[in-house]
Amino acid sequence: MTPRWGRPGRGGGQGGQSATEFLIVFPLLIMLVLGVIQWGLLYQARAVLNHASLLAARAGAVHHGDKGEMKKALAAGLTPLFASEASMAGFVAARTKAFTEISVSNLASIDVLNPTAQAFTDFGQARLDGLGGGDREIPNDTLNFRNPAPGASSGVSVQDANILHVRVSYCYRLIVPVVGRMIHAAVHALPLGHALQAHGMGDPFGIGGGPLVDSCMRPMVEGPRIRIQSEAVVRMQSPFYRSNL
Repeated sequence: MTPRWGRPGRGGGQGGQSATEFLIVFPLLIMLVLGVIQWGLLYQARAVLNHASLLAARAGAVHHGDKGEMKKALAAGLTPLFASEASMAGFVAARTKAFTEISVSNLASIDVLNPTAQAFTDFGQARLDGLGGGDREIPNDTLNFRNPAPGASSGVSVQDANILHVRVSYCYRLIVPVVGRMIHAAVHALPLGHALQAHGMGDPFGIGGGPLVDSCMRPMVEGPRIRIQSEAVVRMQSPFYRSNL
């Protein structure tokens, strides 16, 4: 009696079935690996943006809310995203790329959420340095001795009006082939994608909302890109100028 394992033709049939299963599973496995890599890079980018946003807020706090200074600090904070060589030349190249994206290509925006125009209505006064024409400022001195009552227009005190709250939006480039474009398409295909916002662990990658038209895709800018967001809150160390609002 011929053993079952020795019957002719059995090995070839099993081999063909295994090859078919492999051809089906292998592309899915590749897509899974690429997806994990891209989401990992996206999470890293959000962590770097968190730190860069704090640097931008600190720069604004000591430069009267100047967005130019905030963008310089933001570019410095985003430099690690472009680093590819552990040398001074590599650092300079990464810093240049970051500055180009932030200040030249305008792929990042900084929105001041506090102080507000209403706060200037309540507490604004002529700049003490006498410059800026008719520019006004929110006083930053002797806050411990100032009236803590909320203003009629803003609903906050002069102490809270001296808290700088910024939201940073950055058009992050998805670099993993195929999967990057799939994520980009999925983000902008969401029916309510424009209404979503970044809310901590509820939106861990900070994708947030965006306009239905992809504002991150522009001529001469490599893509695809999606908008990630971060916020930072610091106390002002200088008077906030109305012209910087």
